[in-house]
Amino acid sequence: MAGLTAAGTLMDEDEDAEEKRRRMEAKIAAENFGAAIGFAAGAAMAVKEKLDEQAMREEQKKQQHEQAMGGL
Repeated sequence: MAGLTAAGTLMDEDEDAEEKRRRMEAKIAAENFGAAIGFAAGAAMAVKEKLDEQAMREEQKKQQHEQAMGGL
């Protein structure tokens, strides 16, 4: 009977270790996913800022051109 009890305890420990491993893998995967989302959001914001700057420069050029043409 002691052998069965020991085997049962060993199996429980193995299951606990497996469950702990699964939880750790899930936590790491969630952290990696969060980091990827954060990186993508940061990259998207940087692209938007560049496009906004470019649009502002184009608008300034257009206004300067209109002022120069209106002054003639």
